[in-house]
Order: sequence, then structure tokens, then C-alpha cells
Amino acid sequence: MRIIPYELYKYTPNLSLMALRKEFGMYDYCLNMNKTNIAMQPFLNLGRNYFDLSFQKWFIEMKKRKNYVNSFHKFYAEKNKFSPIKTDFFLLLECCLQWDLKEFTPYNINLSWYEIILKFFKQYKIREYYFDNEKYQNLLYWYKNKFMSLNKTGKIKPKQLNMIEVIDFCKSTLLFNLEK
Repeated sequence: MRIIPYELYKYTPNLSLMALRKEFGMYDYCLNMNKTNIAMQPFLNLGRNYFDLSFQKWFIEMKKRKNYVNSFHKFYAEKNKFSPIKTDFFLLLECCLQWDLKEFTPYNINLSWYEIILKFFKQYKIREYYFDNEKYQNLLYWYKNKFMSLNKTGKIKPKQLNMIEVIDFCKSTLLFNLEK
């Protein structure tokens, strides 16, 4: 499983959204006890504020979908305060790449993961990077070969995922080269 950038909650498959209950426990543990975890490092670097923001946004999305939320989660979501912070575009991209490879279907919308990330690319008004479907397909190919493998049931899963390496590779691949 994985931590999901809160901006993607509205597109998150229902099963993945509900599984965040457990992931928030691991996320909290890592924030308190294990501050270095290569699979979660970019989220850990964002600190407790981002955790609280993500948790509250998760709670809101769960209620919107009429999914069960226990009283502990409800209490935590309602009592903790946070400052708004925007998730790095490349964390959003990494998540969409992984879900595309796993063949997850976006929740309640007829868009591909590429179309969803393209919306964020435009929304973030990123000028120093170039992004199109060909670049996206190249990133999918690299990600799959570097960090994905089949599990015992034949489903694709991350293997030894290093989020920093993925983000750095995405940045270098999409960097707009002015010399061309």
C-alpha cells in the first residue's frame, strides 16, 4: 500500500481510499519513530502538518463517499489543525504512474491517469518542464522496469521503491531543455 497525495483523493479507487486507515498508522509511526523510509521519504519530509492535512482531507472524502470511519479517526480529523500546503507535482505524478501500471481505475470519472496528471500539470503552471503523452509513456516504462514486479497472484506491485529516485528521474526526464 502507499500514502496518497490528498489532491488525488477524489480520483482514488474506493478500496485504496479505505486502505488508507492502516497506512495512516504506519505514516504516523514513521513520523514519530522512523524518520527515514525510502518508500515514504517525501511525505515524511513534509512533516506532521501535511499528515494532519491529509488525514482531514481523507476523512472528508470518506464521508462524501459514505464509507465507514470509526470514532477515533473522526475525533482525530476534527481536533487537529493544519496549515494548507500544496503537494509537489512530482509526488502526484509518481502516484498516477504507479496506479496506471497497476491498472487501477480512477473513482467515478471517465479520465485516464495521464489525463488526470495533465490537469495538475496545467493547474500548477509548471514552466520549466515539458510534459506530454510520449514523456508519460517513457516514465511508465522506466518505473515498471525499475520498481515493479509481479507478486504471487500475478499482480504488479512496487518492489524496493525509492520515491526520491523516482522523483529525481521524473524531473530530469521532463526538464525543458532550452538548448534544443
